[in-house]
Amino acid sequence: MNKILNYLDFKSIDVSVKYLSISAFFTGIGLGYFFTLIVILLKHNHYSESTIGIIAAFFSFGLMSAGFVVSKILDKFGLYQTMLYSLSIQTLMMIMIFIFFHPIVMAIGHLVMGILGGIMWMTMDAWVNIVSNNNNRGKAIAFYNLSITLGFAIGPLLISFFGTIGLFPIILGIVLMIIRTPVIIYIKDYVNSVKIPKKEKNINFSLLKVAPFIFLAIFVSGIDDSSFAVLFPAYMINFLFTDRFIGFLLFFSLILGIFSQPFVGALTDKMNKRKLIFILLILHCIWPILLHNYYETMFFLLLSVTIWGIASTSLYTVALAYLGERYQAKELILATSVFIIVYESGEFFGPALIGYMMDIFGNSGFVYSIFISTIIVFIIGLIRTYYIKIKN
Repeated sequence: MNKILNYLDFKSIDVSVKYLSISAFFTGIGLGYFFTLIVILLKHNHYSESTIGIIAAFFSFGLMSAGFVVSKILDKFGLYQTMLYSLSIQTLMMIMIFIFFHPIVMAIGHLVMGILGGIMWMTMDAWVNIVSNNNNRGKAIAFYNLSITLGFAIGPLLISFFGTIGLFPIILGIVLMIIRTPVIIYIKDYVNSVKIPKKEKNINFSLLKVAPFIFLAIFVSGIDDSSFAVLFPAYMINFLFTDRFIGFLLFFSLILGIFSQPFVGALTDKMNKRKLIFILLILHCIWPILLHNYYETMFFLLLSVTIWGIASTSLYTVALAYLGERYQAKELILATSVFIIVYESGEFFGPALIGYMMDIFGNSGFVYSIFISTIIVFIIGLIRTYYIKIKN
């Protein structure tokens, strides 16, 4: 046990990261529950997969758009007030979505929630990278990612306990969003201790040239992550699985991904990060094939969602750590913003396009769209790696 703890070495993580992870945890619970609930309710109200995907894509578009306004917002309000206002307005948007339950209201609500969430996300990701070094960056990012992912796992688990019928699930969703505000107030001193360096006002996309494979990998990661989170419930409902069992599967997939994070973080600090990304892309090619061919067999069904959980939570961790290794500190704030914009571009296009493919090809459209997009990036990465070796 001591050898394992020494290998993970949580003590090397900056203390501010640990306290900010508390906020990330409760944010994960609220949003994880909300996203799962809204998709299931939309499906039961006979909305098509493409409509569900487009609505979800507006959240990702908001996250992506946040990169263009984050500096101005932080300069005007500061980190603490920005986080406090963002959480409060997100909760208001969620209430409006449930009151009106109309696709246009949902799209606008998702867009606003995405912009506000993106501002916090970009700031926190940049901070974790800045206060870390090459010896502990993987562990710090993994710890932070573990916290929010644990929250996202608990959210769907509540669906498996309480279902989606009646008024109680909606009230519970609102309560889970409200509870985030006192959490931020509780850790106010730690939030105020975070000093985010000012970055240039304009996003510099020329940074993509420094490490294009990182951005390609994170783009397809965004496609895979959002498409699974948004359309996997619809995929399983089409096979007549219950809401409660779908909630359990989402929890099961993420909780095992969470348990892998400390080890992946420690491994990231010791292993070649490029090779790790290739391994995780291979896992993203395996799970959809397993899911589609063996969904009726419980063992393979659980195995497929487990592989997704590990690959999904780990690819973001490894890619972000690799980013911190490839860019200097003065470039890192901008590079992190570009990183998240690219990731959210994948999350934006993924549900909309794959939802459309499901409308045309049924459940096969879900599986093969994810597989093909991932294998294309894998092949491009191999070609670039081979080119770099020849050039050097």
